[in-house]
Amino acid sequence: MKSITLTSKNLFIDFKDSKFSNSNKITLKKFEKLIINQGDEGIIEISKILNEKPLSKLKVTNLEFKNSDKQISDELKIAILEAYSNIKQYHEKQIPGLSIQPNETTKGIKLWSEFRPIESVGLYIPGGTAPLFSSLMMQAIPALLAGCQNITVCTPPNKFGKIDPAILWVANMLGIKNVFKVGGSQAIFSMAYGTKTIPKCLKIFGPGNQFVTEAKKMVSDLVSIDMPAGPSEVYVVSDDLIKADIIAADLLSQLEHSNDAKAVFITKDKRLIEKVKISIGKQKVELNRQEILKNSIKNIFLVRAKNNKQIIDFININAPEHLILLDNNFSDFIPFIVNAGSVFCGTYSPESFGDYASGSNHTLPTSGHAKTYSGLSVKDFGKSITFQTATPEGFMLLAPTVEILASAEHLDAHNKAVQIRKKYAEASIIDKPRTSFLTRSTNETNIYINLNIDGSGNYNINTGLKYFDHMLEQFAKHGNFDLSIQSLGDLEIDEHHTIEDVALALGDAFKSAIGVRSNIERYSSSEILVMDETKSSVSIDMASRPFLKMKTSKLREYVGDFPTEMFKHFFVSFVNSLGFTCHIETIGENSHHIVEATFKSFTRALSGALEKSESTVLSTKGVL
Repeated sequence: MKSITLTSKNLFIDFKDSKFSNSNKITLKKFEKLIINQGDEGIIEISKILNEKPLSKLKVTNLEFKNSDKQISDELKIAILEAYSNIKQYHEKQIPGLSIQPNETTKGIKLWSEFRPIESVGLYIPGGTAPLFSSLMMQAIPALLAGCQNITVCTPPNKFGKIDPAILWVANMLGIKNVFKVGGSQAIFSMAYGTKTIPKCLKIFGPGNQFVTEAKKMVSDLVSIDMPAGPSEVYVVSDDLIKADIIAADLLSQLEHSNDAKAVFITKDKRLIEKVKISIGKQKVELNRQEILKNSIKNIFLVRAKNNKQIIDFININAPEHLILLDNNFSDFIPFIVNAGSVFCGTYSPESFGDYASGSNHTLPTSGHAKTYSGLSVKDFGKSITFQTATPEGFMLLAPTVEILASAEHLDAHNKAVQIRKKYAEASIIDKPRTSFLTRSTNETNIYINLNIDGSGNYNINTGLKYFDHMLEQFAKHGNFDLSIQSLGDLEIDEHHTIEDVALALGDAFKSAIGVRSNIERYSSSEILVMDETKSSVSIDMASRPFLKMKTSKLREYVGDFPTEMFKHFFVSFVNSLGFTCHIETIGENSHHIVEATFKSFTRALSGALEKSESTVLSTKGVL
């Protein structure tokens, strides 16, 4: 335990005893080579070197997962599930901001980004001195929310070769079956390089001791890592004399993690430092992890500052993993805190809440890395891909700017790539094609549509609903529309969102492709279309007045995998989205025929109404 008074020259705390030695680096290099050259056998060899029990089977069995349910109390299960709910709820709120909706930067130039999960991730769960099942939740929940399909978990077994049942119960609850009994640096190397048993991962996550942190740095050229998350640390700020016991408890709560954990208390009151010292001494003897505390208590710094500005400077220079602003004036500090992993504000926000159950993530940057790293979130388990497209008009608008910039940098090939497209753009503008590309993204669906109204009836459609796909194929073929639809939706919940959102997006795609409603036939009625016992007729007015009147014979509940309650709803959504008047009447006895005949008749009428016309706008208003 050390006491210091801040000056302009000692604002940074250097925990020199936490530096990784050269001899330890040599040991890790040896372990890395063993994993690269020998794989699973290398893991066994390292266990022998470390005097650990070598294991013949590294992967957790189904029986071990099953037995975990009997080995932990119902009380613990309920607490875990409550923590799970809070963590999931907080991290779900991060999802909408992961992608950027289409944005027109210049007229005709559209850009957007889409989030994609990392295909395979490795989660390291510490367990050498304590079963940190909470760390598994903190890593696995955002990984699952991001959509990661291949999740590997490595965690050290105890001296009997077993993994704590709480860790296994959480893994099983989350549906994670690739759990391996490997800890320390060898776990990191195994996930980075892959072995016969342990899959190679593209990105590795998880906190650990110095050896784990250093191993992550060593493989960071080969795979991505989340952050340098090493020994735990907490900084507590308070000037309240009656809170000495709370301060001491907060400091000790981090020091019990490991021998190299760190704890710092900052105050302007010299008297409070003495009271905290006394309280630490009293509370320490009542705690269980005496061997660890005997070493880690040396890493306590009791810091006296002159004023709040000095405290803020001290915090921002050291960038603590956990920062507790204990007093009620925490709002005085918040605007000026720029470097910290996670901040706990007020008397009733202990760091323990963040470690377990409030919902925030406890995987945080340590050792000053909070200056450039954030705490773990859903976005860490994926990446954003930028997409862009341009209309011929948009191309011609932006081309001169790009030509000037490319010429200024003397990059002739860049210029040529623009110039060579001009003749194509000019030709397209003269005979402008009625085409559109549209994306629609919600929390429920992601839809991509490519449409050419003046096409040949080519289609590529995948909504996840086979009968719906079939109807949309009829839509394209009988309307001579070139149509591509790719839809990813929450079909595990219901078909409603997919069918409705496809209809809305399809209407928007037509609206975009049509543009200004001039020089079209406007009115169209399909000839009565028959399909065995069924006949259907559709009449359309393409004036921008959304209205649908639809009458059909009674249908059974489903046709294939298509719920017929969504039959009319599809046309309602499409008509309202595109904006036109439509009357539909179909009579028949067979539900399949009724639905299919309606789609065919509808698309024939729509195609007729959108036929190009040489006449002026067919409206006394002058617009449709």
